[in-house]
Amino acid sequence: MEDLRRKAEALPGQDPLRGEGGTCSWLRFWFYGASIPTPIQAAMPLVQTLRERLRGYRPRLEAVVFGLSLLGVLDVVHLLIQQARTFENGCLGGSALGGGSSIFDCAAVTAGAGSKLLGVPNTTWGLGFYGMVGVLTVAVFWVVPKVRAWIHGARIGLLTGGIAYSAYLTYLQIGPLGTLCLLCLGSALITTLLFAGQVALLASSPTSPPDSMSSRLVKRQVALFVYCAAAAAVLVGMDLVYFDETSAAAPQPRSASESAAPAQCELDDSKTPLQDQGASLVGFQDITAGSNEAGVTVIEYFDPNCPHCKDFHQVMKQVVEAHRDEVRFVYKPFPLRRSSLPEIQALYVAAQSDKFNEMLEAQYARQGPGGIGMQDLRAIAEEIDLDPSVLSERVEQNEYRDQVLQQRKRAVKVGVDSTPTVLINGHFVESRTQKCLNTFIEQAKSGTLGGTASG
Repeated sequence: MEDLRRKAEALPGQDPLRGEGGTCSWLRFWFYGASIPTPIQAAMPLVQTLRERLRGYRPRLEAVVFGLSLLGVLDVVHLLIQQARTFENGCLGGSALGGGSSIFDCAAVTAGAGSKLLGVPNTTWGLGFYGMVGVLTVAVFWVVPKVRAWIHGARIGLLTGGIAYSAYLTYLQIGPLGTLCLLCLGSALITTLLFAGQVALLASSPTSPPDSMSSRLVKRQVALFVYCAAAAAVLVGMDLVYFDETSAAAPQPRSASESAAPAQCELDDSKTPLQDQGASLVGFQDITAGSNEAGVTVIEYFDPNCPHCKDFHQVMKQVVEAHRDEVRFVYKPFPLRRSSLPEIQALYVAAQSDKFNEMLEAQYARQGPGGIGMQDLRAIAEEIDLDPSVLSERVEQNEYRDQVLQQRKRAVKVGVDSTPTVLINGHFVESRTQKCLNTFIEQAKSGTLGGTASG
């Protein structure tokens, strides 16, 4: 081979590296071992261009990204406020805003499948996500060009993960959950716009040289960041104060056991009675008491964390005792918040061992602002002679989660929007005293339920 190499070098009048056509000869690679351009080498100009763009600064696009990150914070804060209010006036907090449509059920979405990531609520992740995007945007402005490229890269990674997770959550709403959260969709839109803004940043040339920014630009950007952050803080404060005052000004629902009962027993005329007398709401997995062959069905929607449900439970116990042989009573857990789901699933587990009432009363006895944890549920299981390990395992496996959420979705569609809610043969009950419930049951038995009865 060495002889061939020397012969090639000795060819008169010819470049040993080129053939007659002037193109690179295979001899170059065979004899001289010269390397061909690798994909990495071919991509180097693109990498260099990208690096320069990551080192540069575009004040207008960065301002848009910063503003969108603050808008995302406002969206998540409003979601947290409405979640704390159990979405009592719809997703947005005002019935006039259309949040009460049957298409939207923020409570079901924020308590349903995919509502947590690694055990942390999505609202917490969302607040951290938008806050971090804002912090990185300020850092892009503040740091030196070499570090700026790394900050840009971190923000690109964060936004890529954010839009992927938003797409997954949107799929869950459209698909498995079958209902939408307006504020969650708003967050997904903001994340999409943030990602689009980042793409625009990469596609455009820097308007400010990488190594320097004018003092005028620095002052303008600092003022922009400060004013936008201050405006967002004011809006968050107004949101908190407004809904806090709304809650304080709203009349508190009366306990169903109050002695000051209305002069008349009334049905809820604002809600249309169900044509099938509520039969479509009752399934074979429901928890029932009384006679399954009875012509009168009483359905109670409740949440074990609802204080008014706790009070009403004492009334319901007396009504069930009085009409056990002639009425079918159906208990429908209606989660107002995600913290109620483990307790509700524990109720279904207990019901299979005929321990529903014992479990419910023990949960009411431990009722508190934060709900009941697994440790409390295990303690209750021991008290009522259930196996704590079996109960905790079945609750953690979410055996009844889908059933509960689908049941809740169906209830919202027919008009259930708070707890406790009582239906008697498909009629929504307004007056829930023991005397009025007895009156309505007697009317249902005689086929005259509807209108007003003297109480």
